[in-house]
Amino acid sequence: MSAVQHAHVAVGAGKSRSPTATNSFQALMWRWGGERLVWALLAIAVFVIAIVPLIYTVNAAFYGETRTGLSNERDLTAILNVYFGAEYLGYLANALVLAVVVTALSLFVGVGMAILMARTDLPFKNTLDLLIIMPLFLSPFTGLIAWITLGSQKTGFVNVAYKTLFNTLGIDVSPLINIWSYGGVAWVMFLFFCPFAYLFTVGNLRAMDSSLEEAARMSGATPFQALTRITLPMALPAILASGLLIFILAAEMYTIPGIIGGTAGFTTLPWKIFQDSTVFPVHRAHAAAAGTMLLWITILGVWLQRRITRRSERFVTVSGKGFRGRPLSLGRKRWLALAAIGVYVLSADILPFGALILSSFMKYSAPTLTSDVFTLTHYQQIFTLQDMRAALWNTTWLAVLCGTICVLVGLLISFMEVRRPSHATRVVAFMGVLPVAVPGLVYGIGLLWAYIQTPIYGTPWILLLAFVAKFLPYGIVVSRSAVIQLHPELEQSARMSGATGLVALRKITMPLLKPTLIAILFFVMLMSIKELSASVLLYSQKSQVLSVLTWHYMDAGNYQFAAAIGVLQTVMMIGLVIFTRAIFRVQMEKALSK
Repeated sequence: MSAVQHAHVAVGAGKSRSPTATNSFQALMWRWGGERLVWALLAIAVFVIAIVPLIYTVNAAFYGETRTGLSNERDLTAILNVYFGAEYLGYLANALVLAVVVTALSLFVGVGMAILMARTDLPFKNTLDLLIIMPLFLSPFTGLIAWITLGSQKTGFVNVAYKTLFNTLGIDVSPLINIWSYGGVAWVMFLFFCPFAYLFTVGNLRAMDSSLEEAARMSGATPFQALTRITLPMALPAILASGLLIFILAAEMYTIPGIIGGTAGFTTLPWKIFQDSTVFPVHRAHAAAAGTMLLWITILGVWLQRRITRRSERFVTVSGKGFRGRPLSLGRKRWLALAAIGVYVLSADILPFGALILSSFMKYSAPTLTSDVFTLTHYQQIFTLQDMRAALWNTTWLAVLCGTICVLVGLLISFMEVRRPSHATRVVAFMGVLPVAVPGLVYGIGLLWAYIQTPIYGTPWILLLAFVAKFLPYGIVVSRSAVIQLHPELEQSARMSGATGLVALRKITMPLLKPTLIAILFFVMLMSIKELSASVLLYSQKSQVLSVLTWHYMDAGNYQFAAAIGVLQTVMMIGLVIFTRAIFRVQMEKALSK
């Protein structure tokens, strides 16, 4: 049965339960008015959740400052210092250069691995699919703990093993790795952002009709020419979406550049924002003004991405007609490609995961491992401390609820934007993705000012607002790429059978996008479990989450207990993978960005 016939059958089945001719007037009223009402309520909700805190943040940039916060008088000092002062412009340049480096490396390696996995006869694909996305189960901040354990010059496991090996041969060598450097910052961030590029492109590449590449090769094109002229241009929406998200995540990150950058001798704008927000005397007007700098830059990036992909029909790769693909043969080079992916898996999975687990059982950092170094105390405390139990519960229910909201709202917004293009739908979609342009710390400050006199202040619900606002853009962008690839004839056939737009969305679009929606749910839950930047400002004693506790223990120098919490977070995320596969029969690494 074709997809178009499936659309008629699906809607036809629903007709048996639809209103009869006696209430056709009510059905007609819903068809014309119900969708507008839903859309209006959705627009209001997006504005309140995502935009109001940003308004408070931008507004705060135009106030004077006291030693503990904002004054009651308007002042342009913060704006002038941030936008025209050499200090903040230098911090911004450092953040942007670092983000460009990390994004370029992540796209080059991530898209390259996606091409090998989706379009070639590379062996062991099922195993490699999961191994490539494994860094998602470890937050970059927790990964930093692991790589400090691995790459510290004197006590790092890699350096100790490297020096021991050559010393046995009578050769004195310098440390192999120095994680406390600019290269160390870029390396750790690249390892944990690269899976985003892979995930957001591999499904798109798998869904493409390989007959287009075969036709190009039959016309005399080499495999490389077919790749650059056919495959990559068709995958452009997914590549741009992943690149934009990676750039924003890298540009706003303050933990890794802040902790290592102080030793390496450079400071990025997000770390300066964190210091302005939390270190006494605070400079919160400067923090807000600095946040608006990243806001304008990301707005420009979103506009460029939308302009490049404005003719979405050029990128339709899934329609009502099925196809069969034939992978490109690599020959002997497939073992070289396998080895290249293996290097990434070793660096991003095996070494940091092993170091994290090992460190969680240690009393303190030590260059040599003896029985006196190991302990079970950290795990005993995890399950006995009241703060840990409360943080575990808060982390779990916030992740589930945030993921569900972002999937439903993100799909509805992207569907309306693609299928009902208008000024209103584009504005709402644009509002929905704006929060990702602002560092979580600055957005957290906006939420504080917006809700400090409301009942939700100091409760986990304010964290939910922050999570939904921060991660809704991912639901919009990823589902938008998936909707673009579904030919509109599928919904049009349902509309011709009498279905409303919402009915067509529920009965046709959502079933076809089920793997992608489940993948988005899983991804948002992962991001919620790892979220730190906004949580560190918004939490209270009753609303602590695991990421905040990890930050506090690491800031206090207790790397080993922080590693134990990181192991717990990792186990939670691996549990999500197992649950997703066992219950929904969906492999997230194959579903995301389809």
